[in-house]
Amino acid sequence: MIQHHVSKRRIRVLLCLVLGASFAIQCQRAMVNRNAEMVASPPVAPRAEQAFASPAAEVQVSARSVEARAAQDPVAFFESLLDGYDRGVRDYTCTFSKQERLGDALGPMQVVEVMFRERPLSVRFRWIKNQDKCARVLYVAKQWVKDGNELAVVEPGAIARLVVPYVMRPIHGDDAKRSSRRTIDQFGFRNTLALTLKYAKLAREQGVGDFHYRGTSEVDGRETLLFERHLPFTGDENAWPDRVLVVHIDKECLLPVLCQSYADDAKCVLLGHYQMSDAKFNLNLPDSAFTKEGMGLQ
Repeated sequence: MIQHHVSKRRIRVLLCLVLGASFAIQCQRAMVNRNAEMVASPPVAPRAEQAFASPAAEVQVSARSVEARAAQDPVAFFESLLDGYDRGVRDYTCTFSKQERLGDALGPMQVVEVMFRERPLSVRFRWIKNQDKCARVLYVAKQWVKDGNELAVVEPGAIARLVVPYVMRPIHGDDAKRSSRRTIDQFGFRNTLALTLKYAKLAREQGVGDFHYRGTSEVDGRETLLFERHLPFTGDENAWPDRVLVVHIDKECLLPVLCQSYADDAKCVLLGHYQMSDAKFNLNLPDSAFTKEGMGLQ
């Protein structure tokens, strides 16, 4: 009887050990699978009505800490925004509004519908207000190259379209320089952050100009973080892009939604006004969207 009782106890102990080991293994496997899903899962696309759902901010922080980081070191803050963008954004659509001074004349405000993809860098424009010499433009990095010059597909205005459906134009050619202060390969949220940083760092290295956080502001009813960059710009022949750059960073999506570039410290002579609105991110835009055929240009 005693031996039988001891044997039953041993069996129960062994059974508990086996069940415990099995449970531990299952938990470990579940954690491994969960971690693998976290690494493999792509960013979740926001709902259509979330015009500026934040793709860049992976860590939620209080508004106070965001402002404190912006004020403490604007350069480091912009570097963190750039890093967040690289980890969180694949593509997007938006409405782009721009007004530029070309030569001595300030042109009208133009409004453009945009489709954008990061890899390969792809930009598709369709003018919906105040189109100039073209109705649509398509650029894909390294897709069309002639004599070492990258080309963009340009759909001309209505009259010219009666003769030819599209033309190929160098993105850094004379036509591009006469029609815009920025080339199409400089377009986008990431390029805006990178170019702002580039000249802010260069000015700091040379001991000229400054880059400061100015507090909170507002663009189209949305709260923004306001920054100003000052450079030793003296004219378009100068190596610097402007005298004063005012940058609004949307406080929710942490991306630049409005940039205003000026030729003077008093901010009276506008060089360029660039605004992004109605942005929707990570839509998995198809390859066909960035082809001549996808644009209906044969």
